Order: sequence, then C-alpha cells, then structure tokens
Amino acid sequence: MAQPGSKLSPIFPKGAAPLRALTVTMAVMCYLACLAIGALVLVDRAAEAWSQGIAREVTVQIREISGGNMEKSLTTALAILKTTPGVLDAKALDRQEGIKLLEPWLGKISMDELPVPRLIRVSVDEQAPPDYPALERSLQAEVKGISLDTHRRWQAELARMGRALSLLASLVLALITLASVMLVVFAARSVLEANRSVVEVLELIGAEHKFISRQNDSQFLATGLLAGFAGLIAGIATFAGLGFSGGVAGDSVAAAGRSLLFAPADVELRLWAGMLLVPLAATLIALWTSRITLIRMLRQHT
Repeated sequence: MAQPGSKLSPIFPKGAAPLRALTVTMAVMCYLACLAIGALVLVDRAAEAWSQGIAREVTVQIREISGGNMEKSLTTALAILKTTPGVLDAKALDRQEGIKLLEPWLGKISMDELPVPRLIRVSVDEQAPPDYPALERSLQAEVKGISLDTHRRWQAELARMGRALSLLASLVLALITLASVMLVVFAARSVLEANRSVVEVLELIGAEHKFISRQNDSQFLATGLLAGFAGLIAGIATFAGLGFSGGVAGDSVAAAGRSLLFAPADVELRLWAGMLLVPLAATLIALWTSRITLIRMLRQHT
C-alpha cells in the first residue's frame, strides 16, 4: 500500500489511444467554439451598428410629377426639413447618386429615360427625433409626390435577423458542449475497458471507486487544458489571419476579422472573456464527465 503523501501513478497509460484521440477531437471542438463565440460577438456588434446607423438617418423621396418642377420641390423640401426640430442636417442627392443606389438591383443600365426619384438624406437627433407624422404631413402639403421613409421596417428586420443569428450561434455552442461531453464519455469507457484487469486488482485489494477514478483526474485534466488552449490559439490565429488577409479572403471577410481584432473596449472584453472560458469549460467537462463516467461504470461491474 502506498505511504501517505506518496504520489500514485495513473492506472491508465498516458499514451492511451483513446486519450490521444480525445485530445485532438476536443481541440477541434474548442476551435469551433471560439469561432462560434467570435461570430456571436460579431453579429451582435454588426446588428447594433446597423440599428444605430438607421436610427440616425431618414430618407425623403420625391417622385417626378408631370408638369412639376423638381428643383423647386427639392428647395421647398430642404427648407421645411432644416427648420424642423430634431433634424440636424438635410442633403439632396443628385440624380447620378440616386442611380448608383439602384445599380445593385437593376445593374448598370441606361436610366436616362426613366423617372428616377430624387432623394434627400436627413440626419436626425437620436435623443430628440422629429415628429415624423407631423413632418410628413408638412412635406406632403407643400410638395407633390413626396414621401418620408423612417427605415423603421428595416430596423425591425435587422433586429430580428440579429436575434436569429445570435440564437443560432448559441445553439452551435450548446451542440459543441454536448458533443464534447459525449466524446469524454466514450474515451473514459474505452480506457477503462482497456485496463479492466488493473481495475479488478485494485478492487480486490479494497480500493474504493472514487479512489480509482481520482488517480486519473490529472490525465483528463491535462487533456482538457491542452485541447482548450490549442483550440483557443487556433481561433485567435484564424481571426488574425482573416483580419490581415486583405483581398485574399475577400473584403467582407477581412473586415469581419479586423472588426474583431480592433473592436471597441467593451466588445473586446466580451470576445476575450468568452474565448478564455473555452479552455476552462473544456477542462471542467473532461474532468467531471470522466470521473462520473468511471464511477458509474465501476459500480455496474461490481
């Protein structure tokens, strides 16, 4: 019997194939978890930025009316907008700017003969926005063919899309956690069955089940730590690679990577806090799941 304070060797060999496979697979799971956390933070930040951008601006549209004077209509609308409380600035876009806004839908076609509406970009005070119904009535009373778009429908759509993507990323994290638990269970059962004779000898000399499982806590602890930090490093490297890849990865992908690397302090705090939790979560999953699994299996074989 071992003397008090002596260090016992683990009953499962350190190089057991199930443990090596568990380390590699959990590292991949941790890497995917880091990507999901980054995507979750990125979606939340993008949705917030889009919503704020939409809330800061509204658009006034003036359709061409037969017999109407477009320049006079623009001047009248601008005068009303600039004297409205809550409006910070109003700028009329020229016809070519309006055509460029239609190109993503219509392509680069000749629109010389088309009655392209004229647009006015209006910046508003987010804290004290104008009375939109009253503003629209004032505009329609003075200018024919005018309409006010507050973008509220798009803001609601973006908010709904952001919530859906956040829920999807959270679901991915939950599935990764579940898969990691199942992997640890499989590895623990495999190493126990492979070393069943050693376990039987320990049981014959009176070793308790908790004692037997504790002798291998260090192995599963090391597995969780190694896998967690490997996934964390791979995730950081991926975001860094995307952020500095430029045109190789595509403008939108590179911009997403840079937005995570050079995010505001509050966003960076959420990102790093979430990613640093990955090694901790992997370690706890490996440690506690393996112990519970081993104890249950030992009781079943008793």
